Amino acid sequence: MILNDLAKQRINWLPDSINENNIVLSSRVRLARNLNNYPFPIRLNKQQQILLLDNIVSVVQKIWNFSEIQILKLNDLDKVDRMLLMERHLVSYNHAVNVSGEPGLIYKKDETLSIMINEEDHLRIQIIGKGLSLRGIWETLSEIDDKLNRYLLFAFHKKYGFLTSCPTNVGTGLRVSCLVHLPGLVLTEQIEKLIDNLLKIGICVRGFHGEGTDPEGDIFQISNTRTLGKTEEDIISDFEKVILTIIKYEKEARKKLIENKFRQRVEDAVYRAYGIMYNAKLLNSNELVAYISKILLGLWLKMDLSIKTDLIYQLIFILQPAHLQEFIGKQIDSQQRDGIRAELIHRYLFS
Repeated sequence: MILNDLAKQRINWLPDSINENNIVLSSRVRLARNLNNYPFPIRLNKQQQILLLDNIVSVVQKIWNFSEIQILKLNDLDKVDRMLLMERHLVSYNHAVNVSGEPGLIYKKDETLSIMINEEDHLRIQIIGKGLSLRGIWETLSEIDDKLNRYLLFAFHKKYGFLTSCPTNVGTGLRVSCLVHLPGLVLTEQIEKLIDNLLKIGICVRGFHGEGTDPEGDIFQISNTRTLGKTEEDIISDFEKVILTIIKYEKEARKKLIENKFRQRVEDAVYRAYGIMYNAKLLNSNELVAYISKILLGLWLKMDLSIKTDLIYQLIFILQPAHLQEFIGKQIDSQQRDGIRAELIHRYLFS
């Protein structure tokens, strides 16, 4: 394990404090790109993947100062390091577990920008920002995309747009997503209907670690699935409208929670979460997310909770399994992790 220092850094794209605007915790914009002089990744042999990785690294070093970026070959890392990168949203789950190819990662040291290399496509370039910030993120990412294209020459078809390994990404290659906290819709039992309606209009709902993960607690990753036949600006605009509608529904649901019909249920859920976290000797990562989600709702509803809030959003991520093992410098089993997690929760929230 060599990423111990990274595990100790604050995650810059999470909210700094609790306020009514924290329904959207973060926004992400990602581009899938392939080079026109290489086969798609599934057809690349290992030597070609190494050459591709070296080529991209050399170009990135022309664009950014070396001191600003971190370059990693994932095959030089152990399993814990790889999962840490996933927990910090720098790589996808599939990239983290890929042991057959030559996966690489370049990221800015503030962790707002990352480039996965040799994933499903040659490059997956993403920027993450706080709150609902899609438009600003896209403007920055578009400039970076243009700079990279000057040197790398991306595969592009006049009719179909940017060419990608998966047909669903052909066109713009643009995926946008928001990490949203929706306890109101969960407790008022409207979340399943919302998810069904989102799927009908081409919007996907996943867990907060993205593709390949299930929703945990009341935190969901909402993302688009269609990239062909629309401009980047249309995708951003249409998706932002969806997110604003979800925010409206969540606020309406939270207002219902203070009514007599729901109040007792809400207080019970919040105080149960508080009591379990305060007294727990073992706490798994799924429980961590679920209970902190309920505590955040209680704080938003101005319930009387004696708790420290300066790290509460950070804890959702930095007490995940790989982070804990990086902190102590060795691999440990799940029960040991659950015990350490419970101790740290008590120290950071209640002491």
